Amino acid sequence: MSESKTYVNESVLDRLDTLISEGERLWKEFKSNEDGIIMDIVAFTRWSTSCLNILDKLSVSTNRFVKQFEVWVVGGPGKKMNIGAALGILKSAKDEYSLGLAIDYHLSVSATVFSGLLDEADYLIHKKYLRASAVLIGAALEEGLKTRARSESIEIGQKDSLNPVIQKLRMSDRGTLTDFEAKELEAIAKMRNDAAHGGEFDYSKKQVQEVLKKVEETLNRLLGAR
Repeated sequence: MSESKTYVNESVLDRLDTLISEGERLWKEFKSNEDGIIMDIVAFTRWSTSCLNILDKLSVSTNRFVKQFEVWVVGGPGKKMNIGAALGILKSAKDEYSLGLAIDYHLSVSATVFSGLLDEADYLIHKKYLRASAVLIGAALEEGLKTRARSESIEIGQKDSLNPVIQKLRMSDRGTLTDFEAKELEAIAKMRNDAAHGGEFDYSKKQVQEVLKKVEETLNRLLGAR
């Protein structure tokens, strides 16, 4: 099996198939209407909203699928809705996602971004700003894990902090994190919290360096850094 298949969720593919079938039905009805109007606006609105919702989940950064889809489903002055074009975008998104490309590209970009943050954390360690380094390491870990969780279509709430995200990945059907790995990351979360919230911080330079190395290895594995 190719590496790019790692982030393909079958439930997402099934949902895309369902929406494509519904889109084809709406497109057929639209083409058969002599006045060139959408007769069932309720069904069209439900379909387009559901499409935007799932397309938005295919990437957690700037999403070309969403932007292109909106071009054809958002009406208004000077704009013309085109179900056929929107359906083409949806089919393209399914093709890219089924190959793992829609998610893998974003993960690779994220890995590069978080690597930059960890380089800054390493610099802070050498300058003996251990508390600041721990905060930065924890932030990179949290955002990296959230990125991986979203790639698996795991719901992440606005209030979900590092520990809840760790548990969601541990309980993932993919077994993204083992129990042992989760406990290691929870210890890192405690270090981050101690550093960020003014708790007792008696970690040595060596301990912070080891945590940095662990987080770097974890993000490289989960985000597929090459």
